[in-house]
Amino acid sequence: MPLPPLPAQPAGAGLRFGWATDPGLVRPHNEDALLILYTTYEGIGERMPLGLFVVADGMGGHRGGEQASDLAVREIARFLSARLLIPHLAGRGPDHPIKELLEEALQAANTQILQAVPGGGTTVVCALVLGESVHLIHVGDSRAYLVWPDHLERLTEDHSLVQRMISLQELSEEQAAGIPRNVLYQALGHTGRLHPSYRRIALPPDAWLLLCTDGLWGEISEEQILQTVWGSTSPQEACQRLVRLANEAGGHDNISVILVGR
Repeated sequence: MPLPPLPAQPAGAGLRFGWATDPGLVRPHNEDALLILYTTYEGIGERMPLGLFVVADGMGGHRGGEQASDLAVREIARFLSARLLIPHLAGRGPDHPIKELLEEALQAANTQILQAVPGGGTTVVCALVLGESVHLIHVGDSRAYLVWPDHLERLTEDHSLVQRMISLQELSEEQAAGIPRNVLYQALGHTGRLHPSYRRIALPPDAWLLLCTDGLWGEISEEQILQTVWGSTSPQEACQRLVRLANEAGGHDNISVILVGR
């Protein structure tokens, strides 16, 4: 049965988004953090809608993981507000290429975590939506997808040892199915040089951008995600239903998800 098309948006209507986060059914605390900053403008002169969407999955136990993810999203937002959002609202361009600003934001967050949360760490997936463009940057295994009407397109590659072995063709996806994927070679709070992955894409009018932690993608299938997103009446409803499905599948980890469309 074909899925319904994404409802048409009026010109200039901006972004639609929803979010949800939950500790799951096993862990006593939620070590995930998420952040949304969104601005649009109607007035003299054109300002493209700008949205910053961040999901982080803390590691290192309750205190370390919770503090690391919280610090990461706040520091990324602080850095980009000063270097990108305020110049954007003032009608000026950024003082550096956006890729560099995003890399610097993650480096700033990494420095803060190393100083303030010894032993703590966090994954981060960050989407900066500027007009019809999406600038994605991530470290760790929190993911970004485009949810098309008939399939999911994964936009990020996990910084995990299992994923690296798959990429090097040392393991097949089938062989890796039963192997834990939580050993990461990159995350904020790790010592050593940080190498975040960046890409720029267009945000299509007929697909949704989904950011999530492994508490979602590790519990439910891509087909369940697809059917839930396109079977919901709003992005907020879709996010809440996705969290519920992950809990019904066991809820073994904290669950966080953001859904963005235009």
